[in-house]
Amino acid sequence: MIRSRLLEKQGGRCAICNLPVKRECLDHDHDTGAIRGTACSGCNALLGKLENNYKRYGVQNLAAFANGVAAYLSRHSINITGYLHPSHKDDEEKRVLRNARARKARASKKAS
Repeated sequence: MIRSRLLEKQGGRCAICNLPVKRECLDHDHDTGAIRGTACSGCNALLGKLENNYKRYGVQNLAAFANGVAAYLSRHSINITGYLHPSHKDDEEKRVLRNARARKARASKKAS
């Protein structure tokens, strides 16, 4: 009931990502219990994980982190450094590796 009313006030959009909600969840503050709005189930789950765990990773202020992440990801939506991580594989390299593993598994199964 509350969830539906809040979602209607939000124009059918997630309170977190502002995209249309497919599976809605009632979002609340994990410290106070105060209901904040209606969110997508994915956004709500990830926010809950952040709120419950951010201190473990040495993040001192979750709001500052979240604001920084948004700007950081926007800035780096293209590769501005010119570097790739050493363990990164493109789609073709992943396909070759996947096929090699499948061949090995088939050979192992055939041998036993």
